[in-house]
Amino acid sequence: MFKNYIKLAWRNLFKKKIYSLINLTGLSVAAAFAILIFLFVQHENAYDRFHKNEKNLYRLEVTNIFNFDKESPRKSFFSFLYKGEQVRNNLRLPIPLPEELKANFREIKNFTRLQVGPEIEVRSNNQSFKIKNQAVALAEDNFFTVFSFPLLKGDAATALLQPNNMVISESAAKKYFGDENPMGKTISLMIRDEKPFIITGVAKDFPASSSMQFEMVVPLQANPGFEKSRAKKSTQYSHLAILQLQDNVDVTAFEKKLDNFCTHYFSANDNRPDKDKEIIHAYLRPLAQAHFNSSGGWFHYTDLEKIYQLISLTAILLIIVCINYVLLTLTSTAARSQEVGIRKTIGAERGQIVAQFWVETQLLVTISVLAGFVLAIIAMPFFNQLVGANIQVQHISAWLIIAMLLALSAVLGLMAGVFPALAISGLKPLQIMRGNATYKLNPRLSKVFVVVQYTSCIVLVICSIVIFRQMKFMLNKDLGFDKEQVVLISSPGSHGSPEASLIKERFYQFAAKEPGIANVTAASFTFSAGFNMNSHFIDGKDQMVSEMSIDYNYFGFNKIPIIKGRAFSPGMPTDTTEFEIPAALRDTLSSSTSMAIVVNETLYNMLGKPPMDEINKPMGSRIIGVCKDYHFWGLTQKVGPAYHLCSPKTSAFYWCKIKPGQDIPQLMDKIHANWNAITNSAPFEFTFMDETVQRFYEPFKKWMQTINVFTWIAIFLSCLGFFGLSGLNAVNRTKEVGIRKILGASIREIYLLLNKEFIFLITAAIAIAIPLSNYFIYTWLENFAYREKVSWAVYVIGAAVALLCAALAIGYHTIKAAMANPVKSLRTE
Repeated sequence: MFKNYIKLAWRNLFKKKIYSLINLTGLSVAAAFAILIFLFVQHENAYDRFHKNEKNLYRLEVTNIFNFDKESPRKSFFSFLYKGEQVRNNLRLPIPLPEELKANFREIKNFTRLQVGPEIEVRSNNQSFKIKNQAVALAEDNFFTVFSFPLLKGDAATALLQPNNMVISESAAKKYFGDENPMGKTISLMIRDEKPFIITGVAKDFPASSSMQFEMVVPLQANPGFEKSRAKKSTQYSHLAILQLQDNVDVTAFEKKLDNFCTHYFSANDNRPDKDKEIIHAYLRPLAQAHFNSSGGWFHYTDLEKIYQLISLTAILLIIVCINYVLLTLTSTAARSQEVGIRKTIGAERGQIVAQFWVETQLLVTISVLAGFVLAIIAMPFFNQLVGANIQVQHISAWLIIAMLLALSAVLGLMAGVFPALAISGLKPLQIMRGNATYKLNPRLSKVFVVVQYTSCIVLVICSIVIFRQMKFMLNKDLGFDKEQVVLISSPGSHGSPEASLIKERFYQFAAKEPGIANVTAASFTFSAGFNMNSHFIDGKDQMVSEMSIDYNYFGFNKIPIIKGRAFSPGMPTDTTEFEIPAALRDTLSSSTSMAIVVNETLYNMLGKPPMDEINKPMGSRIIGVCKDYHFWGLTQKVGPAYHLCSPKTSAFYWCKIKPGQDIPQLMDKIHANWNAITNSAPFEFTFMDETVQRFYEPFKKWMQTINVFTWIAIFLSCLGFFGLSGLNAVNRTKEVGIRKILGASIREIYLLLNKEFIFLITAAIAIAIPLSNYFIYTWLENFAYREKVSWAVYVIGAAVALLCAALAIGYHTIKAAMANPVKSLRTE
């Protein structure tokens, strides 16, 4: 029996080639997206689970009383699903804390501390290189025994015992030494000053599923301040800490004990009066879940909101294609009602007919899922680029993929096949045979399905328009400083060192003589990165304030107005020197910069608009000027409080303003050539300020592209639904159309007659979609402190796109029916 079902299913598959191709296309595309999202979720969920001790490894966190990352949790429809991951704690801890915890709690088997800095200069074989951010780690000597990063050469237990030891990755060894054995060779790192390290181990490249992606690991003792801070029991927040707990520890109970200890620990080390002290709590987060948390300072971050949104969008696509299959199947199989009547008359049970139609569905679905898998493999590079992942199928278990394909095939088969099978098998044989009612199927539920799927599409269209307009608004909005034609060049050497000062002086001299360069300045930061964050006690509470080290002409270079007081001046020596704070004020200051500062409007208003050139108690400095607010953190949040220090020795980044009309590639080659002469061929790394601003918004741009892709695919698949329903309507009214044509009805009148119902369905979808999209739009826009106003035109455009696509989708069947020979139409029944 089952073999006959397969034969019939295969025969019917080729009998209705157009409908089969449409169904196959829709199901394959939706299946491909479902497979890609499944692989993406598996990839993200696999992070840091390969460590042998993974179940006992926890990241230690404490309350972030300084609100370090300056952002409140983003609002989302899915926020209730991951409230714990939205909590932004402080990951940087005092150096002595893990040791004291180990001494006080038997539950802790081991711990390891980490400190990871920004990009760093590397010197090897008389060549200089720059290693990307977070690629060099200062780590505990037990790093390679706590974590499961295998060493290809060297001993994991002893590789980091000495302060001048170093372990490098397999790729780094190839990069710096080629095919030579790197063991025992020397590499120098610029950690404050140039320090040589002896290679004592080569680690296998860290797996793609690791949050940590280090090229070099050196001992914590390589930082000269480490032992000093450790001996002094410093309370400065500086290091990450991972705790390895004993087996079978009750983590919930232990976390409470840990919290009590840390609350007293931080309170005892806070020198402020009790009324000013803030309670600091401790938290344990499993290492494998750490990358889902939005706390700043971790290595890899997976935005759970994006995952839930992708899953929801994929579910929408699957529902759309299943609805389409129902509509198209009912249309194409309506003519088989005579077949169903005959089968029932000769004794076929309803279950057998249901099984036959379900087998047809399952065959098509299985083929579609297999085709979707091939399509997913082909589209994977594009998908990786779209979501910023690095999914590789070969790293995922073959059995898991097979199980996923079988499950997807079964689910789609049930979702798409049950309703048509029940609808066709439920026909009454006597009524069919007597009334010859071959084409009288009229599933009202299908109209509801079409409204639901088209509502989803209109919501996606409107949301994609708003996302596009918001991105355009952010990229084009005036940030308060001149970002055009500005090149940022990363300075070599240790900042503030005599070598760096000499390089800066030579570079300024070159820039003054170069006709293509309009101006040059220096700063310790770039857009959205490189700021120091200092705590100041303002208006009764701790506030994190951005500290910006700049050169004299920074404000003039960036065209930032000084609205009160003055800017820094080379003619004022007091602008760059520390001053003595009077003894009467020394004990009353909550913090101190001890230098002249220029504050922004936000900080000036926060301080209560104090007078100029007087020692300000909250800041512990003299305010000599107030600059107009400018967006140094982007538009996702309001301009934060900030102050500027004048530091002529600052040289982390050189800012060069290029004159209009220059041949930029040629000019950059010229700057590079002079750079080599000035710095003795140090790494020449540069970027343009406008590109830096755009990279800041890259996650939003990628998400906009993702929404656009899903939107157009959903529209295409939904139009297939209208295509199917219009076909069903045309089939059911074939005789009526023939009679009306004989009576003189025009093609336009017949077109309107057949599509009157669809106009109602589209109108209903638009009416439902507008308030829904309005909710999603404003929930998303709340994540931006500055946003473009949503106008009525957005909804009009969304509705117009929906009407146009629907008109194209229903046009084929209605025009075909209107132009058909009426005599032939009358003979159909």
